[in-house]
Amino acid sequence: MLRRECWLGALLISGAFTACVTNHDALEKKPAGRAGSSGGGAVGIAGGPSLFGGSGGEAANGGGHADDEAPGASVLTFVNGVVDAPRVALCLAKVDTEGNVTPVGSPLTDEPLEYGQSLVLGEIEDVDVAKDGLQPFVIAGELDSIADLDCATAIDLARNEEASAESSGDESGQGGAGGDGSGLGVAGAVAEGGSAGSVSSGGSAGSAGAVSGPPAVRSTLRVRGLPAIAAGTLNAGRSLVFVANGCLGGATYGGATAELYCGAGYTPRQPTVSAILVSLSRLVAADHVGMQVVQASIANGSVDVRSRPPTPPSDTGIVIASVRAGQVAPRPASVLNSVFDLGVARKYKLEVLSQGTPLFEQSWSQALSLGGLDELEDGKGYALVLSGPSGGSEAVPDLWNGPVLTAVAVSPE
Repeated sequence: MLRRECWLGALLISGAFTACVTNHDALEKKPAGRAGSSGGGAVGIAGGPSLFGGSGGEAANGGGHADDEAPGASVLTFVNGVVDAPRVALCLAKVDTEGNVTPVGSPLTDEPLEYGQSLVLGEIEDVDVAKDGLQPFVIAGELDSIADLDCATAIDLARNEEASAESSGDESGQGGAGGDGSGLGVAGAVAEGGSAGSVSSGGSAGSAGAVSGPPAVRSTLRVRGLPAIAAGTLNAGRSLVFVANGCLGGATYGGATAELYCGAGYTPRQPTVSAILVSLSRLVAADHVGMQVVQASIANGSVDVRSRPPTPPSDTGIVIASVRAGQVAPRPASVLNSVFDLGVARKYKLEVLSQGTPLFEQSWSQALSLGGLDELEDGKGYALVLSGPSGGSEAVPDLWNGPVLTAVAVSPE
């Protein structure tokens, strides 16, 4: 179960919006869905405000035109698209005007957030929305060890565990990642779903590779800071989606195909974990679904997303959006199709393509479940969020997640 208690404050992100939070109930923390067994994916083109940045840095302007829709309730939805962890704990730290970073409260969910799962975030304890920035942190690994800890203690434990693992392995064995740029000196590496230990080298996809000395040791915990969120971001009455993406890195998280999963330039010592922030369109029509796509995968470029029947294969179905990395499309939302048109109840599949070539497909039911939704409804707005590796890359046990699509509500109830 995810925690439901109300916190004090509100979330923010760099350079995006200003004004007062108009509806605190809309920022009440709410759970979404659980990850399924199969993969999926999605993308977003130039459209509304899109912000993204490097690991531990301040979010950058990703282009797109200004949001020209009338403001409504302020909403922030977090989506876990971290590729090299099956689940994460999410913590928040306050960033004051002098840049000091102070973790606040406890992890935001009682149970870890599964890959592809989303969470509607609520008000944040001890954060002054007008003066303080906010930095999300994700912790991966043997998360039972931090179950009863507050965020400050959990972050310190993860940092110490990784430093210990790095010092015990061969320095040439991809022993750890760089700091997260947060000012906390946090670094990271993790054993997912099992005990920590050395990982043998090999030539298979995502393997650690050969080392010259003692094998690199996989840390029991990893922690990384995501792009910082600036004061005032949630005060303009927008529905925002913050998607963590890329890879945390760390000892044993490497291999010949690692960049297909983690993006260009990735190495175990050079993590690509980051995030994008987009503002969703609230355009709806009485008998149609408002629909957009967010392309949050740093390992993919421009893609098309469509809903198509399982047979016949020649039926191309309905194109939902053509989108590119780091953005959301269409803008405003498409209201051309009804729930019936999209074929959710008729076993249509979501399909992602690149230049006409199918990359992967996923059931609507899994996408809805990850976003905590039972169904689509006419007259309401939704977004499909694409996370994960390049193209049709499949999941590699104990290393990489596969591509996935998560359906989130623009105005969660």
